[in-house]
Amino acid sequence: MTNIPIFDSLTHPTLDGNWILPKWPACASCDELLRQMEESGVCGSFAVGMESIGGYEESDFIQMVNDKGKGKLFPIAFLSLKDCSEHSIINQLQTIRRRGYVGIKLHPRMGGFMLDSKWLPFAIDTANSLGLAVLMCTYYYSNTQSLLANNVERLADLLLKVKPTSKVILLHGGVTRLLDVMEIVRAFPNTLLDLSLTLCKYAGSSLDMDIQFLFGHFDRRVCIGSDYPEIQLKQVRERFEHFAANTTGEKARNIAYRNIVDFTGINLNA
Repeated sequence: MTNIPIFDSLTHPTLDGNWILPKWPACASCDELLRQMEESGVCGSFAVGMESIGGYEESDFIQMVNDKGKGKLFPIAFLSLKDCSEHSIINQLQTIRRRGYVGIKLHPRMGGFMLDSKWLPFAIDTANSLGLAVLMCTYYYSNTQSLLANNVERLADLLLKVKPTSKVILLHGGVTRLLDVMEIVRAFPNTLLDLSLTLCKYAGSSLDMDIQFLFGHFDRRVCIGSDYPEIQLKQVRERFEHFAANTTGEKARNIAYRNIVDFTGINLNA
């Protein structure tokens, strides 16, 4: 099924090409991402900025994505919930939308907030009202005592607090708790289960059976991505082909690009 295009749900090209130093120095450039996309049959990707990484600055980041993205990169802004208020959240999101971003990234660990933050449902609902896609990290493992309280159970509580019409892409699918998050997604129709990082990181583990189950039985609610530069796009293609070989072409296309395009409404000719 190598002719099926993939939309990468999560990539991190940076302004200076660096990622989290010193592990990934000078390996996260826009040019390298576009090269890998061409090589691996990736037709588009969310280009996600991360606060304090790679020289991220909101106005400069979207300028880079627009200049180099060639219609294949869709910019996502990092949203901070530190020292915020209802007024500041509205202002941040309006500015993000005005600058041309298509969505926001919410990151509990790096953003330093809890899933029971009173501002989180408000931010999700407000972003949706402005037509911004909401991507939220579900990798909750940490060596910080307070952040360890973030978990899959609290994720379900959060989704009960947002408006039923508000959409959320759950990045990484809860990693090792993939099936738990699948059941949450089943209960909340406006959520999408994302397999970025998880698809490749746990290759050879028992999660392979869970991922194959999703490809066969949950194909309308799943999307895939890399988490570039931590995962190379070639690996995503190889893992996709591995699981797609045991399902139908229709289901494989849903997971590869159709679900995320339909869910976010982005303009992609795939």
